Amino acid sequence: MNGFEAFVAVADELHFGRAADRLGVTQPTLSRAVAGLERTLGVPLFDRTTRRVALTPEGEAMLPDARTAVDAARAARRRARRAGSLAVVSKPDGDGGLLPGILAALAEPAALLFATTGDEAAHMLRDGRGDVALVAAPFDRTGLDVEQVRAEPRVAAQPSGGEARTLREVLAQPAVTWPGVDARLDAYYRGRDREPADAPPAKHGPPAKDLAEALRLVELGQAVTFLPESVARRYPRAGIAYRRFEGLSDARLQVAWPATSRSPLVAAFVRAALGQ
Repeated sequence: MNGFEAFVAVADELHFGRAADRLGVTQPTLSRAVAGLERTLGVPLFDRTTRRVALTPEGEAMLPDARTAVDAARAARRRARRAGSLAVVSKPDGDGGLLPGILAALAEPAALLFATTGDEAAHMLRDGRGDVALVAAPFDRTGLDVEQVRAEPRVAAQPSGGEARTLREVLAQPAVTWPGVDARLDAYYRGRDREPADAPPAKHGPPAKDLAEALRLVELGQAVTFLPESVARRYPRAGIAYRRFEGLSDARLQVAWPATSRSPLVAAFVRAALGQ
């Protein structure tokens, strides 16, 4: 534990005892680490009383940079422990069918990690759990280098029988929702990132936590959803009709990796992905 880790833990908890428990150290050890950081910086970071702990203006100003430093140190430790190996992040069924060929082209085996969303995959690259990711846009590209691997049409998944004939009719239906995603991803997942000017008001359908739940909701007539065409081909269902619609945005499969990476294994993965 360094002073920045101690500072961030106390800033999060605003309680030295809880922060010490979180870091697995004693409270005196934590207090000494924070005090040492304050001496080094020459400013107080916390106002302490017997009743409360609060950030000073100096502490508030330093907190974002301290979080960045702590995250970077944590990521560096993870990558150092994994030196000489490759951790690949992808969404289940979100690789466009390309991942087997990419992995077969590598000289060494890779560990596979799965993420629920593109944003989660990107976070796993930034925090050091993963080295490279193959995921569909959009996602938070902060701190990452990105190359597009391919684009493919998305299709609307509708309950069979009486399917909509236009994008506007599809958008009038309740759409599967994905809890926890931001407004940008929510619009994309519900086909409204490029909605026409005369699009009907949005109807939020029931939530799903994964593809299996989303497809079941469509089969039961509860909602529609939007999928890459390659995913639709892998999941034919008697109760689901898949259809392309003009105006629906493409699915863009991209390879992403930390901008600071100099790993030959990451470079080999990127070359293999772009060669598919």
